[in-house]
Amino acid sequence: MIGNRLLVSVLIVVMLVTSLAAPVSAGSSFPDVDSEEVEKLYEDGIVTPYDDGRFRPDHHVTRAEGAVMLTRALGFSTDNTWTSFPDVDRDFYAAGHIHAVVDRGIITGYQDGTYKPGSPFLRGEAAAALSRHFRFQGNDYIKFDDIEDHHFYSHILSLTGSGIIDNQVGNIYRPDYSITRLDFAKMLARSLYPEFRVDGEASEPEEEVEEPEVDAIGYGEVVNNATLNVRPDASTSQSPIGSLNRGDEVEVLDRTGNWAEIRTAEYEGFVSQSYLMVDYYDYESSLYGKTIAVDPGHGGRDPGAIANGLQEKEVVLDVGLRLEEELRKAGANVIMTRRSDWYPSLSDRVSRANSVGADIFVSIHTNAAGVEQASGSETFYNRNNSAGASANLAGELQDKVIENLDTVDRGIKEGNFYVVRETNMPSALAELAFKTNDQEAEYMKTDEFREKSAEALFEGIDAYFR
Repeated sequence: MIGNRLLVSVLIVVMLVTSLAAPVSAGSSFPDVDSEEVEKLYEDGIVTPYDDGRFRPDHHVTRAEGAVMLTRALGFSTDNTWTSFPDVDRDFYAAGHIHAVVDRGIITGYQDGTYKPGSPFLRGEAAAALSRHFRFQGNDYIKFDDIEDHHFYSHILSLTGSGIIDNQVGNIYRPDYSITRLDFAKMLARSLYPEFRVDGEASEPEEEVEEPEVDAIGYGEVVNNATLNVRPDASTSQSPIGSLNRGDEVEVLDRTGNWAEIRTAEYEGFVSQSYLMVDYYDYESSLYGKTIAVDPGHGGRDPGAIANGLQEKEVVLDVGLRLEEELRKAGANVIMTRRSDWYPSLSDRVSRANSVGADIFVSIHTNAAGVEQASGSETFYNRNNSAGASANLAGELQDKVIENLDTVDRGIKEGNFYVVRETNMPSALAELAFKTNDQEAEYMKTDEFREKSAEALFEGIDAYFR
């Protein structure tokens, strides 16, 4: 009897040991995925399992997680946990990772100055991040049907031509969909280890995916304000039919003046374009997809120079808001350092432009002098900041201001102004005219001056990008 019990006990122990020792998937460290790329990343400490030991290949990567995977893969230091983003605290687990990738321009923040660490890391953003760092240059491109007009087109194309991205089902990349953990892991591994790269030639898709009909002219996201009212028509005469929150996505159906007709799952109505960042499907403007930082100088407690019944802060804000409207009509994304009578510090203005990776920065001012005879327009740049490009931008702005306002041409000049010195992109500061000159001050009070000033700056920016 004792012998039988001992035999049974031994058999049970053997069965337990055997079951524990048997791998779920041969050669894989994870029970839910069998991928050579994932295994290599795991061996090198770039990806780790969740608490339950799983990889979770279908998990959608967040922007914080994307930053973590990138810094581990690229070996960046994460000691510095400071960021300019109000939604990333220094004690946030990914703060050092976010600082590292943003500081190197691999991932950028949003136009409203936030990073949105919990938001999905989009497939287009993932491709752009890898392209910006590795600077791939390939030949056998896969031309997906849905990327030609996308602002990450060149980044995605460079990855397809370098064996980082292979053909997708239906020949569609879906750049605005969130990327899964497995897909991003494969892209990372192929970027780091050439042996994992795929043939650049497109293969036959497994199945055809029918694209939905799109009657929208673009898609956008609510920025610059916590909430945005949705109106029944393009005016404020009627009560809102609802509201959207910052970060909400919309389809743009049409535009009327500064109003955009939009559609969401809940609403179809009109919102102010000033609070939307929009990508249009078809646009031939040289400004389409560009991010322009517009800085109306002074504001709030700082009126700027005061003369002849004019306060500089009021004039330049009026011109700046008119310029914003024209830029948005041309398909540009506009970040305003201020949209009302308040004072952001000089460092705040610079930080706002730098954090979103603006393409150019334009600061708007009016001039003052100790003598009434001083007159005309001049534009400044700083030679230590993108000297050639900044000088070109200043020159285009100056030419158009002189042409539109018919003022004395004081030329373009080097200046050590903080906002054009500390920004990370081509920057210029325009002095439109003199408030201390009686004739120019009277003109400055008119709607014509302000409209022509905005037109001149718009034309100068447009000429710079052509």
